[in-house]
Amino acid sequence: MTSPSPDPVRLTEALLFQSSGPVSRTTLVRALGEDVEIAHILSEVTRRTKGMGFELVAVGNGWMFRTAPDLAEPLRAVLEKPPERLPRAVLEVLLLIAARQPVTRPEIESFRDAVLPQKTLTLLQEKGLIRSVGRKPIPGQPQLWATTETFLVAYGLRSLSELDPLLEGLRGPL
Repeated sequence: MTSPSPDPVRLTEALLFQSSGPVSRTTLVRALGEDVEIAHILSEVTRRTKGMGFELVAVGNGWMFRTAPDLAEPLRAVLEKPPERLPRAVLEVLLLIAARQPVTRPEIESFRDAVLPQKTLTLLQEKGLIRSVGRKPIPGQPQLWATTETFLVAYGLRSLSELDPLLEGLRGPL
């Protein structure tokens, strides 16, 4: 005897609750089946959680629960130490990588007109905000850098296109 299929909305809520990061469309289809209308399920989860202490948000290539914006600050004061702020120079490098990816260290140095310390790339890599995506096929084959999904999650972005107004001045030829 087979057990009845779980309610797809409840299963989605449990999956989102248990996940440590965004839940992708592929994962939802794997959990719910090919014939389930994912958009409808996510809409129902959003409706059911309206007014609660958390909300469903689209981040990166998936969805996740986040604390309701009006409760974030009171919780932060009680539950966690303030997040470590990245130094301005490190944020500048991170934004350059986001704007021009994939990009090499020499290209970043050329744009900034300043030497890029290896420790800056190492810090961003250790925090999971950037990753190596190969090597540029030119003499010396410098490493290419790009942002990660962790970058999108950390800054609450669905995609890099949400940064377009901010990054516009950082794009273009080197």
